[in-house]
Amino acid sequence: MTTTILCAAALARPRPATPGDDPGNGAGTPALAANGALARTIRRARIVGRSRQTALVPEELPHEAWLRERFAVDGPVAACALPAVDDVAGPELLVRPVHLHLALDHLVLAPPECLGLGPEEAERFVDSANAVLADEGLRVRALDPGLWRLEAVGADRASDDLAALAQLRARSARMAVGRNVDAYLPSGAAARRWRQLANLVQMSWFEHPLNLAREGAGQLLVNGLWLEGRASRPAARPFGRVLAADEVVAGLARRAGIDSRPLAADADALADAGTLLLAPDFWRQPVGDGDTDGWVQAWRAFDHWFESLLAAAPRLAAGGMRLVLTGERSTIELLGLPADRWKPWRRLALAALLREDA
Repeated sequence: MTTTILCAAALARPRPATPGDDPGNGAGTPALAANGALARTIRRARIVGRSRQTALVPEELPHEAWLRERFAVDGPVAACALPAVDDVAGPELLVRPVHLHLALDHLVLAPPECLGLGPEEAERFVDSANAVLADEGLRVRALDPGLWRLEAVGADRASDDLAALAQLRARSARMAVGRNVDAYLPSGAAARRWRQLANLVQMSWFEHPLNLAREGAGQLLVNGLWLEGRASRPAARPFGRVLAADEVVAGLARRAGIDSRPLAADADALADAGTLLLAPDFWRQPVGDGDTDGWVQAWRAFDHWFESLLAAAPRLAAGGMRLVLTGERSTIELLGLPADRWKPWRRLALAALLREDA
């Protein structure tokens, strides 16, 4: 069986800080161990799939599109990070507490994980939000400090509100990180209603004692609520086991009824898995931070991790290895089979893939 490794943002080299630098000129290109397992796999692999998003503002990130197609998800993939429960009536809507900071004339979203919210802090922010949402017949519930569910608890009007919000076209917070949020806000018939609710919550957090304490400690303020959209149940089970460091991939697997475990290169987790999906998360933070050096280091970390993976479970390579590399807008799928070692004319290089994505 082929093992698939999803490398989200691996091709999304951060843009150079110096104006005029060409992101495709090879500067900052990671150097893999020349005779290492990863370099050999890429060198002999075939490109079996390519796609590129051309919309001015894409609906989803390339790896989200890849996951949506594989798992047959009807709706935004990012919302499937919401823990699935059986006692929810109506749509499951995922919202996240976020930090928005003011640029010259627009708001910019900080990476949600940079908030570093603890469970007690999250509950206090939830209480403040629910104090103003109660009159709307709605509430938020923190299932995890950074993963909140929006629920209807009042009359039919509140249920109608929730159903209308579930129809909005929502983009993941990860798409908007570091950008003007205007182009990434939910759109659709209920967009104005969402803005009203989000503004109510923002006002409840303005000069909140916790925010004042966070400001004094040099931490980011919790001053916004981001709608990730409706979490749906995947219609397909494309893998027998999923090992993921990404909460979205892990959530998708759990919702599909797939054996889901934390990412680890140990033989027990990798044995007898059948079709296996591995989803490391090396590149997302440096890409979100615009950190080119950190992105290069992420490739080196992946190189070492890949070597450890094959050392722990050599049989994985025997069935073939599929690498799914995504960038800002593109996806490139590589397939390496055992017989490829006898095809020395293949000379695929990481630098060429990065130039293609640039």
